[in-house]
Amino acid sequence: MTAMRADTAMHQAPKTAARSTPKAQSQKGTTLLEFALVLPLFLVILFGMITFSVALYNKTVLTMATREGARSGAVYDPDNEETIGTRAYNAAIQVCEDHLISFASTEPDVVVNVPSGSSVITVTASMNYSGLFIFLDFSDFFISATSSMRIESP
Repeated sequence: MTAMRADTAMHQAPKTAARSTPKAQSQKGTTLLEFALVLPLFLVILFGMITFSVALYNKTVLTMATREGARSGAVYDPDNEETIGTRAYNAAIQVCEDHLISFASTEPDVVVNVPSGSSVITVTASMNYSGLFIFLDFSDFFISATSSMRIESP
């Protein structure tokens, strides 16, 4: 009597599997068919998640840019000869250029508002977001952020 090791016995195919039954032959394309049906749904969900994540990130960057712009304009700097609005605009644009993710050539619009006689600066940044939309065109997806700060007096 020949003894068989347990670890090699598990890896051997059963003796009846050598013959191909009609039932086994009819299920050969099932995996490919299931993959073909599930793949488009999976890709739509995947690209939707990526697009939404990048849009949320860009919203955060616009908020950061408006805060940085408002802070730059609100802080009094006697050595800087730029106006409050110019300092705020340049700071906000710099943050947008450094951190925004854009799949098209859309530049953010930055508007600085310092009403005369007021001690508050308001910076607004906005952009049209065009993400990785494969099947739908959402090119008019609008993202914006606004920040206001009190201007420090000298």
